Amino acid sequence: MRICVISYHSSPLVPVGAGKSGGMSIVIRSLYERLGRHADVDIFTRGNERVVSVHPGVRVLHVGENNPGRFVEAIVKNHRRHGYDLMHTHYWSSGIVGLLASRVLKIPWVHTLHTVEVLKTIERDKARIEIEEEIMRSCDLVISPTSQEALAIQTLYPDVKTATIPHGVDTRRFAPSHNGHSNILFVGRIDPIKGIHLLIDAIRLTKRDIALTVVGGPSKGDHNLRSIEKHAAGLDVDFVGQVRHDRLADYYSRAAMLVVPSYYESFGLVGLEAMASARPVIGFSHTGLKETVGDDAGVLVKMGARNLARAIKNLAVDHNLRQRLGNRGRKKALAFDWSLVAQKYGRLYERVVEK
Repeated sequence: MRICVISYHSSPLVPVGAGKSGGMSIVIRSLYERLGRHADVDIFTRGNERVVSVHPGVRVLHVGENNPGRFVEAIVKNHRRHGYDLMHTHYWSSGIVGLLASRVLKIPWVHTLHTVEVLKTIERDKARIEIEEEIMRSCDLVISPTSQEALAIQTLYPDVKTATIPHGVDTRRFAPSHNGHSNILFVGRIDPIKGIHLLIDAIRLTKRDIALTVVGGPSKGDHNLRSIEKHAAGLDVDFVGQVRHDRLADYYSRAAMLVVPSYYESFGLVGLEAMASARPVIGFSHTGLKETVGDDAGVLVKMGARNLARAIKNLAVDHNLRQRLGNRGRKKALAFDWSLVAQKYGRLYERVVEK
């Protein structure tokens, strides 16, 4: 099978944890490196004209065009040469490219939103909501990482076809280690929707000597980072900045727990990484963590700094509970290994193409 992947928003080769590059880049690279063992994959992204072979069977094609129409021309040119069987677009900006490309390619088109604008609780963009609606109604299938998201989409748009396949984790890279630590870990870009200010408030409310390590760089300029640093004044908070993904396992191993205070989280990839590392996860119960973490690999609470504070305080003083939750999380994470997730994608792609 020959697969055309579109990642217009950001390149999967760019270091994650700051700017536009986050969990989606990890998902795209990890998934297609595994699928490349059984298929030919071309990933189209923006950048200086070059082709990078990232794995046997997988190429990243950088297109030096910011105009979606001209970006499509590069895809069509390669389609005539290679004859793609299926197109998979990731994120809404890639979906715009997909809307244009699908008229020419005439091949099955699946789309992953990664974040669904209409389901966000803050900072909703009306224009983007309308574009995402058009994408969902135009593609052949929307792939969601949780059944919770798929159900929400079907409730709002009954004519949209959905399928659920979770994201994965590298269970060799993220592995258990002794949990004798007491510090809290936050992993993510410094962006208002990630709710890090709620985490700072929660730490103050615990009235305990708790250390917080923040891994991640600014998403939309340095002003958000400066605001958070000011908000954390007087607390033991270490802003380590952007960290290469292949070094991230070290931070999980040195943490007692991961806190994901996001207002909106479609899946919670960092939660899965923490689980694979046998670390409990604290987050909000209305997010995608409900399926990823559930009730047995961490503590999920209703949104609010006080609820976070209670959960943090309880886990901070109960080493045995942290150990039990971490061990359960590790067992759950093994079912999310990228090799298994890639097999699910391969079978789904085959069904879509056969139709």
